[in-house]
Amino acid sequence: MAINTITVSGNVGRDAVLRVTPNGKHIASFSLPAKSGFGENEKTSWLNCKMFGAMAEKLSGAIVKGAKVAVTGEFVIEEWTKQDGSQVQTPTILVRDIDLPPRGTQGNDSPRQQALSQPQRQQHQRSSATQQQPSEPPMDFDDDIPF
Repeated sequence: MAINTITVSGNVGRDAVLRVTPNGKHIASFSLPAKSGFGENEKTSWLNCKMFGAMAEKLSGAIVKGAKVAVTGEFVIEEWTKQDGSQVQTPTILVRDIDLPPRGTQGNDSPRQQALSQPQRQQHQRSSATQQQPSEPPMDFDDDIPF
């Protein structure tokens, strides 16, 4: 028995696109790079990633270009025929699990990310300014160890 599992991490290549099928199923798609080779021979291939159902519906807004993510899922080659009759194959990960960075730590590469993280920074500054000093003195660990 073979287990088909792949884990890839990297910066998202494009914002996730959420679509809904005619029967109401949610599908979100985005891309991740997979690098191979070294130096002059380094090559970047793009893997299409797809999420389904509630995961796609809830997380697609957090998957923006440049965000660092790690996905685990099933690796498949999607095949279809273009309108001109040519065959196309696309490496795709059917995402089962995704690790997203905490909000506000994705970097500030895009205006969309800046808009999302700015209110959180302001709230953090306010909350840290209102914190009080601890009422107990710090513990003294200079005592001799009893054994």
